[in-house]
Amino acid sequence: MWKKFIVFVLLLMASLVVIPTTTAFAAPELKASVKVGLDGKAKYGKGTPVTVTIENTGTAFSGDMVIDMDYTYSMGSGQAFPLEIGAGETKTVSFVNEKMNDNGNYGLQSRKSIFFYEGGWQKGKEIEHKGSRNIPAALQSADNKFAVQFTDNVDRLTALKKVRYGNSSTLVLVDAAKIEEKTKFPEEAIGWEAANFVIIDEYPLADLSAKQQQALLGWVRTGGILVMGGSDNSQAEAGVFAEYLPLKLHGQKEIDASHLVDWVVSGGFEGTFTSYEAELTADAKPLFEVEGDVLVAYKKLGDGVILQTSFSVGDAPLVEMEGMTGFWNTLLATGERIAPTNSPSSNYYSDGPMDAIAYSVGSVNELFPSFRVSAPIILGIIILYMILIIPVLYFILKKKDKREYTWWIIPAFAVVTSIAIFAYGAKDRIARAQIQHTAMLNVASDGSLTGYYAESLLTNKSGNFTFTTQPETTLFAANRGDDIFGGSSSIPVHKRTMLEKDATGSTVHLRNTGYWDVATIYGQTTVEKVGTFESQLKVVDKQLTGAVTNDFSFALTDVVIWSGVEQIALGDLGPGETVQVNETLKTSTLLPRRTIFNSYMIPQAGQTDDLMKMRKESMLTFSGEHMNKAGQPAIIGYTDTQIVPIELVNGKPTISSLTMIAQSIEADVLFTNAVTVEPEMMTMSVVSETTLIDADRAGGPTTDYFFNDSAYLQNWQIPEKLINMNLIWTSLEVSKVQKQLYEVSILNIQTGEYELQDASKFTLTDRLDDYITSDGTIVLRLVVKNTQQGSGGRAPELKLNGEVSK
Repeated sequence: MWKKFIVFVLLLMASLVVIPTTTAFAAPELKASVKVGLDGKAKYGKGTPVTVTIENTGTAFSGDMVIDMDYTYSMGSGQAFPLEIGAGETKTVSFVNEKMNDNGNYGLQSRKSIFFYEGGWQKGKEIEHKGSRNIPAALQSADNKFAVQFTDNVDRLTALKKVRYGNSSTLVLVDAAKIEEKTKFPEEAIGWEAANFVIIDEYPLADLSAKQQQALLGWVRTGGILVMGGSDNSQAEAGVFAEYLPLKLHGQKEIDASHLVDWVVSGGFEGTFTSYEAELTADAKPLFEVEGDVLVAYKKLGDGVILQTSFSVGDAPLVEMEGMTGFWNTLLATGERIAPTNSPSSNYYSDGPMDAIAYSVGSVNELFPSFRVSAPIILGIIILYMILIIPVLYFILKKKDKREYTWWIIPAFAVVTSIAIFAYGAKDRIARAQIQHTAMLNVASDGSLTGYYAESLLTNKSGNFTFTTQPETTLFAANRGDDIFGGSSSIPVHKRTMLEKDATGSTVHLRNTGYWDVATIYGQTTVEKVGTFESQLKVVDKQLTGAVTNDFSFALTDVVIWSGVEQIALGDLGPGETVQVNETLKTSTLLPRRTIFNSYMIPQAGQTDDLMKMRKESMLTFSGEHMNKAGQPAIIGYTDTQIVPIELVNGKPTISSLTMIAQSIEADVLFTNAVTVEPEMMTMSVVSETTLIDADRAGGPTTDYFFNDSAYLQNWQIPEKLINMNLIWTSLEVSKVQKQLYEVSILNIQTGEYELQDASKFTLTDRLDDYITSDGTIVLRLVVKNTQQGSGGRAPELKLNGEVSK
């Protein structure tokens, strides 16, 4: 009997050993590999496509792949992708990392950012995997210019290889065919964010999926530059862009190539080339014409532009001409003048819009009125407590001979007083969560609204909170962590914030949020047309007159004309209301809006006496620095109507919404006598002569810089409206030259030589047209005397005087 029992026990123990071993092998065995970027090229802080390939050599897997993404040093979230992969299968997941970042930056080690949860991220179990553990990328400078080529043969656009443009020594070329091969074309507009230009050379965009076409269209609306070459089937090939093309092509004719010299201002064009006869479509404008034939035209689309040529940009013999590099230089530069960008410096630690919004707008938006407790009231409660407890209580108890009650009355009074103080201070926080929504939106040329927002939540309980929005709006959650940068080196990002996307939009889950905690979400948005400012303004000898109408469906408060750093108050405007304008200006024209200093740059929790003023100042500062692409004056106004479609799912919070709407404007300018073009009326840039990269600003006045290179070019651009007027320039004044720091010379465009000026202030009066290009540019050259330590100083100022031609 004992022998049978011993055998049974041994068999049972063996089974307990074998069963877990067998079970351990019956599990998914996943291996991940990653491809990133537009043909492997990605920019720091820009959206980029990513493809993850997953191999499963184990049992079937059902759950989520989670990718942790650090958008900026202060924002990040995990993103969940449902994944069903059978035994022996291989699947790919393509998505867009909305703000590409380097996990190894800021002194941190590269952290694991790819996770797999069997059974789903909410309640499932994490399983380990082989292969890539994070998303690797060799990030390029944000200043580099990317041009994506849609063509059957990149050799057709070989002249692009020699282009030197903007702040880049070369143009970074991306073959669209390789994007599709490696990571697939993005289906979200932000996936194209790294591209500055998309060039279409007889390529059927219509063959792309509807989502891919819409993504490209959205990219143009948010500031992209699309170049469409002429072809026999332009309309059919353009797909979703067909209705936005600036030219309608038909027929063919031969064009003398030497005419292109007039536009490119360089040689290298001989013989003839074939062009299509072209008609301008609605709202299109010509850029270059030859004897009445439009060869190049454009049409604005949102903040971006579509450029179109009436000829093929890849056909011989034109593509073989030496002048084609100059043609591309001119065409791309023209595109950025029409749809300019105001990208920050390429430095990894510089502040892009999503970095800046956190500390400029977000720091103020996270201050709630309920943070302020009236000190006099609290002091009054304490004084009343002391009066009741000490003299009043003593005399009452003495009179009644009940002084032994003191032992429980004093603690009871203390508890009641504490509850009263707590109730007064927390009365606005207990019942409901609170949200402060702050948005800055620009009105685009087609009437759509684009911009940024901050949404701060003050919780009235602990737990999880969920926000939803539409596909055109992004969601970036501020980090809630424990390291010095706001993140955490130990807690994966998705443990705090999780993002999910589908066809209807995006959902962000703020996980494990504390009681009376503040959590903030930031993002970019594009909203279809909801209205516009209608303006008819003119300036005659510094007198601004005209009318401004609120064509929005909601009231606007504190409407102003933003000119330079000045604001011309127009008051409040209800829907459809019009205000008359009659103001004397300090300058001959309205000025491009410039950044307004924020007096609440580092707000404190106690500064809540005028939160609305603080919020408006932060919005003005952010808008001036990061939303001023047009470089024009603007009309701005505020509304408490929430326009950005973001909503808290679980709860009915109290919401304080403030949206600033800005629209660039133009005013007709008339002169009757003398004309003065002040420095503030012109746009100015200072770039290194060798690298063409912008000089580093030294802060303070806008003309202060650090001069680290040996020579710089200072470019002054006369306002376009003045270029086209019949003016005679009488004097050119240059002042505030710091001779101890650099020497100044001015470019003579007729000789191509720089003429040295040995004075801290000089005036030219003869042959001024020799110094002003046809497009209104004046170039000064600054040769720095000592660059060893990096010299800080002020660049010269330039002023023009003229008169109206009789």
